[in-house]
Amino acid sequence: MPYLPSDAEKKSELYNKIINADKFELSSKIENLKNQQNISGSIDANTPLRDNDGFLVSFESEEAGVALEESFQDVRLQNVQRFYTKKVENEFTFFIPKSQTEETSDDVEVTETEEVSDEEVDFKMVLRGYLIQFIDEYFSEEFDLVNISTKLLHARLIQFFVENRKKGKNAKGWELFRKNPKRKAAGISLKRFKKVRKDLKNFTYDEVIENHIYRTPKGQEIWLKLGLPYVKDESPGKDS
Repeated sequence: MPYLPSDAEKKSELYNKIINADKFELSSKIENLKNQQNISGSIDANTPLRDNDGFLVSFESEEAGVALEESFQDVRLQNVQRFYTKKVENEFTFFIPKSQTEETSDDVEVTETEEVSDEEVDFKMVLRGYLIQFIDEYFSEEFDLVNISTKLLHARLIQFFVENRKKGKNAKGWELFRKNPKRKAAGISLKRFKKVRKDLKNFTYDEVIENHIYRTPKGQEIWLKLGLPYVKDESPGKDS
């Protein structure tokens, strides 16, 4: 009865070499590569086994489903914890549109804090009263110094200028009433409209009245109808 391969390799050294030739060849290759790396001093737990060209070498076991567990397959990784030491930007300005974070030179107004006299306060309050009467007449409303906020007053005035920007003829009787011969219904240009916003922001109501309201035909008409006195621009500036 013939030997089984497993019996033949045990009975004969020749058969053992023939049957296990692949295993012997594999072991010989691995050993040679280990010796080469030992000579160069490059083999350690952090250096996988490589051939002469530097390519990673991997061997498959002859037994199905069994891997060759060798020391060269174990790679030690250094445990390193990284720390972020730079300053973290926490304002998140990149989420805000550029138009909201940057203002044009026309919109930026730098004002200095100055002491305001009682006379100047009284003057502004009188002019504020005139402006409230003005918008009451134009919008058919009934506000007074108490029940209207500055925000609403300014919003109504802005709306008036938006609706009355075109130039036209002076109102009837305006030439006799005005104290500034240059003040006529020249209209509100885009550049002047920006000045309107600036003057309202700075509460220079005398400029709002003479330099802007008096430039509109409707503004002249309402001012004459209400019988209000002529207001001269007494604020410092080139429009004065």
